[in-house]
Formats: sequence, C-alpha cells, structure tokens
Amino acid sequence: MSSTLSYYVVGEVICDEILGLLEKYANETLQKQDYFRVGVSGGSLADIVAEGLYDLRTDFNKWQIFLCDERIVPVDSKDSTYGIYKRDLLDRRSEVPKSSFYPVNTALSPKEAAADYEKTIRKAFGLEKSKEIPSFDMLLLGIGPDGHTASLFPDHPLLDEKNMLIAPIENSPKPPPNRVTMTYPLINNAKVCMFGAQGKSKAEILKRILVDKDQSLPATRVDPVNGHLIFVACDEAASLVDIDPTREKDDD
Repeated sequence: MSSTLSYYVVGEVICDEILGLLEKYANETLQKQDYFRVGVSGGSLADIVAEGLYDLRTDFNKWQIFLCDERIVPVDSKDSTYGIYKRDLLDRRSEVPKSSFYPVNTALSPKEAAADYEKTIRKAFGLEKSKEIPSFDMLLLGIGPDGHTASLFPDHPLLDEKNMLIAPIENSPKPPPNRVTMTYPLINNAKVCMFGAQGKSKAEILKRILVDKDQSLPATRVDPVNGHLIFVACDEAASLVDIDPTREKDDD
C-alpha cells in the first residue's frame, strides 16, 4: 500500500478511539483551513458517530459532513443513512447544526441522485468548473461481512469505475437495491480513510484485508494515494491479526 497504515487495537469497544481520532484530525485541520470535510457511513459505524459526535470539543459550524453512500429510500426509513444522523443526532441535539450535513436527494432516481450529489460535493469544495478530484479530510468507512465498504461490493462493476466520483447502483446484492456510493477515485484521494471493526464476526474478514491483502475484497482496495489509512479494531475483531495491541503500528 502507498498510504501510511496505522492500526489501533482497543479493548472491547472502539467508540472512544474513533471519536478521539475524529476530534484530533478535525481540530488539526481547522488550524490550517476554514472547513473540516468528512464523509460518514451507515450501519453500526453511524450509531457510534451519531451518539458521540456532539461530545467532541470542536467548532461544528466549520464542519461539512457528507455521506460515503446512501440508500435511495425515504429519510424516515430504517435503511436511510442520513436518517440515522437526523434521528439520533440532529433532531435531539443542537451542538451539530443541520447545515453541517449534506444529504443525498433521495427523491431522485439513483442516476439523478448520484449526479446531483457529485455536483453538491464539487460545489462545497469550490471545484464546480474543475476536473480536479476533491480531497476529503477524512472518510469514516465500515467493513461488511463480505468485505464491502460504502456500497462497493465484491465482483461488482463499480469496483472498476474511473470517471464518476459518485455512482448509482440499482442492483445492490444487499437490500435495498437502489443506492449511490463514493467510488475509488474519490475515496482514495482522501487525506485519511478510517475503518472501524467491532466484534468477533469481523475477525476473519479483517485478517483477509490486513494479513492476506485479498484484493477481491473492496475494503482492501481502499488505499489513499497520498494519505493515511487507519484501522480501529476491538480485541475480538483483531484476534486473527498479528498486531501489538499496546500501541499504534505504522507501515510506510
């Protein structure tokens, strides 16, 4: 991998470590630029971030929060990624302003929603008229039991997408079928990509990613070109990976 790779193995739960790293990178970034631009994911990772985000010591008015992928469903659906953050964070706490979030317009078709969201991202980065690829300050990514991340699934044609930064998917192997997702050109241009792995069920897939470097797994192919790649795992998730649990490990 060309990125700097860091492992954090932390006890039984990963919540505090992920949120601590998020706070650290946000505050360091805001010392150098006007906004901290982060992409967040759904699933169990969304539960961690939504519940803990408001406790961070940072200026959320300078955060721009995007979605690494989204299901084309109503916001009040249990499958909506933005719905998790709206319900568990924005509707309950004022610490994070609603204007910090940039949701996908799920009233559109997948193709229209993907094109619209790419325009939204380019506008936020000031790159509406540029072919330059935006560089997120951090992407928070999950790992599915099949090794998928965002809505990039094994053996799916989107793994080879080179042009679209946000792509539609209408045949997701995991329901619901209609989604939009960040693609590798955008993901791998981030300054930091951070994965969270929680529980014994993630042990085998984490081994295949970190030890076997199985390129058939979409998560393995996340490799920021000029950035940092971070894995935060609990003891059980990292049980098949030979990592010193007492400290961070960096590989160049």
